[in-house]
Amino acid sequence: MKAFSFYILLTLIPVFFKPGVVNITWVDKLTGDYSFAKKCTLQCNAWCYEYAGTNKLITTAGKNDTLYCSTAMNEATHCSLHLTITKNYCLPTIVLTSIAPGGDKVYEHKDGYIKIDSILWKQHILKAVFDFTFLNNENDKNIFWKGKIYTKYGALKRK
Repeated sequence: MKAFSFYILLTLIPVFFKPGVVNITWVDKLTGDYSFAKKCTLQCNAWCYEYAGTNKLITTAGKNDTLYCSTAMNEATHCSLHLTITKNYCLPTIVLTSIAPGGDKVYEHKDGYIKIDSILWKQHILKAVFDFTFLNNENDKNIFWKGKIYTKYGALKRK
């Protein structure tokens, strides 16, 4: 059993100790205006290539206490914010599925934070506020995504 636990730890080291991983700030009662939650799961502002807006976050419960989140794309928005949340860590990335041939790209997290309501998390509700910037190796434009989330999610799987 010890060898298996050590193996799990070794497989998680590259995920959680590499650049781009954010330590989650857990808050007992996250305050702010979340009235948007009556109509949608996400309120955000962003700048990325081929971004025109979105108000929906899709969540999928994965193994090892992991929650996968991604913003919905539409006719005018071809980039999506992806959040992989495991234990006390979040890995944010932006995935661009470009309409331009050969334009697909993944933008890695550069800086920022995420705060999650710990009380609602235990009730399978993701209530969060976040502000991220992303690496842009193409030019000097500042790629960012910030906003608020309020959505229910399915039970996370331990293994």
